[in-house]
Amino acid sequence: MAGTLCLVPLLLPLCISVTVNTEVALQKRIIGGDECERQYHVQLRAVYPHGPSSLCGGSLISDRWILTAAHCLKPGGIMFANLSVHQVGPEQEVQITAEAEIYTDKDTSTGRVHDMLLQLPSSSDVQPIKLPDCDEPPKRVEIAGYGAITGLANEKRKPGKSPSLHCAETEVVSCTELNDILQKKFPEVHRVKSYQHWFCGQSPGKDICRGDSGGGVVHNGRIYGVSSFVGDPDFVCRAPAAFMDLCDPEYADWIRKTINP
Repeated sequence: MAGTLCLVPLLLPLCISVTVNTEVALQKRIIGGDECERQYHVQLRAVYPHGPSSLCGGSLISDRWILTAAHCLKPGGIMFANLSVHQVGPEQEVQITAEAEIYTDKDTSTGRVHDMLLQLPSSSDVQPIKLPDCDEPPKRVEIAGYGAITGLANEKRKPGKSPSLHCAETEVVSCTELNDILQKKFPEVHRVKSYQHWFCGQSPGKDICRGDSGGGVVHNGRIYGVSSFVGDPDFVCRAPAAFMDLCDPEYADWIRKTINP
């Protein structure tokens, strides 16, 4: 695929706050890429009584279930899902009324959350994305989102939101570099993230950004991951991005049991 794309963890505030904590700063946007269509891609909007709303992505994996990142919804928030972003005509946003299903680490006292499943109030006629074929893990994957599509001249990240979905391909790489970066530069983030099961992606000129969190990481018509966070919150395309690994047996079992009780 032509073009470039840059990924980071990926919560996009609808208002810009002057100060952000490290955890939020690690959740950014997709840079570059080409316009694309994913009928199963869902725009998610979290609304809070106090403070700005935020945007994330998600993927329909059945007629009623949306898979996204757990950090896309904070306590006290109300989630809305837009399933008509690719259609001509008015957007159709529905409120998620069912309680979110969140994969939580066995030691729940640590607040270790991973992926999140949201149930629509009624069935959708949108064709969902298939779950992964874990016998043949991909060497390249496609990332997508509505976050910023460019950085500044010095490669610094900048706020932004694309009016259309952008996609790009990135190579699957070892997570060793990202793990080292988190340990050295962001020890508190490493403490929270190190238990999660992720795989990583990095290619020249391609990265994720705020607003891209929760978007599907796909290959050959199947979803293999969920965009989670970036290795460098300040500069684009300098470190691998992390994706929740849907081929991890624990995640895979949780997803199937939740959507097919």
